[in-house]
Amino acid sequence: MYRNFPSLVDESLVQDSATRRVFEQAIILGKEVVTGKSLIDEHFDPLIARLYKQISQRVDPEHLTADEACLYIGELSVFARYNSTLLLRAAETVRGFCPELAQELTRNFLEEGGERGKLPAHYVVFSGALISDLDFRVNGWMPRAASTRSLVSLIDVLAWSHCPSTILGMYYATEAVAIAETRLLRAITDRLGTVLGRGAGSALPRLHDYYRMHLDEEHAAANGKVAVEQGHQDGIARFIREAQLFGFLQPQVIDGFLQMLNPFVDQWVELSVMVEATRRGRG
Repeated sequence: MYRNFPSLVDESLVQDSATRRVFEQAIILGKEVVTGKSLIDEHFDPLIARLYKQISQRVDPEHLTADEACLYIGELSVFARYNSTLLLRAAETVRGFCPELAQELTRNFLEEGGERGKLPAHYVVFSGALISDLDFRVNGWMPRAASTRSLVSLIDVLAWSHCPSTILGMYYATEAVAIAETRLLRAITDRLGTVLGRGAGSALPRLHDYYRMHLDEEHAAANGKVAVEQGHQDGIARFIREAQLFGFLQPQVIDGFLQMLNPFVDQWVELSVMVEATRRGRG
């Protein structure tokens, strides 16, 4: 790590010495140092919660201009565009090692990518809702931020990984940040609706239903009173909690988790820096 250029993840791990110690001991020793349950409940999830609290404060959706909100929405839509494709690829990559994980990733693919007779692809729903409610088209959006390009590039590479444990860790990071990212995206689209005079929440009906589809345990898309995004996270978490049963290796799970968490966080940080730079230029 270049200490003069720490990432937000690195900075958080400096503050949380217990989690940093668990991560580094597992990697140094090459073996499990805590239970899978502890890894998720005491380390992965609290780290994500702290990071996204900081990110939300940096973004400050309530004070975004329309152009700033559009930048965030457009950049965040890029990953959503490819998510289902990469889920399917990862499922095929791990199928020989762990067909159960492949089945879980395939289930997620069918929900994200659209299953015949059910909901269409989530990206199709989202991009259509943006046009309908906000007159904003993200289809064909080209990334403005280097971190957006890096995010897509890294998950593309990781989905081919020869190491199933790395794929498990990276997909836990992907699913575990999804709830926080969806809530923050909702705040940003609500802000854009407000700035444009179209309202927020249920005043943006198609976006409102899109967010409910992901976050609301009462929505028709929920499975047994578990919201879609929570269900995806829980489904991947099972394989970390029961890593010994399925043969997953904790050091590589941690490595995959960090490989994917960093680009998600870096994207938000770079976009906030771009917004701040533009504001200073106007000032």
